[in-house]
Amino acid sequence: MSTGIILGLGLITITICFYILLNIPYWFLLWNKRKNMSFGLENKYHQWVYTSDDVLNKMLKLCVYSLYGYGIYVFILEIWSKFF
Repeated sequence: MSTGIILGLGLITITICFYILLNIPYWFLLWNKRKNMSFGLENKYHQWVYTSDDVLNKMLKLCVYSLYGYGIYVFILEIWSKFF
């Protein structure tokens, strides 16, 4: 596989991961609205304040670091096989 294909697949994977993981809280809110459940929170702030979560941010960082780590691993293997 060429480096361009690997980088393209990595960028597509990052985009899909960001889309899914960033929209999970919003989809959860929509699901609760459809079920007419009370949230138990006072609406002092905007809705995004209540949906932000540290675990989600850590998971996103883990996904991005894993993808970049894999890209670096494949790059080093290709360079190693070409020159040694």
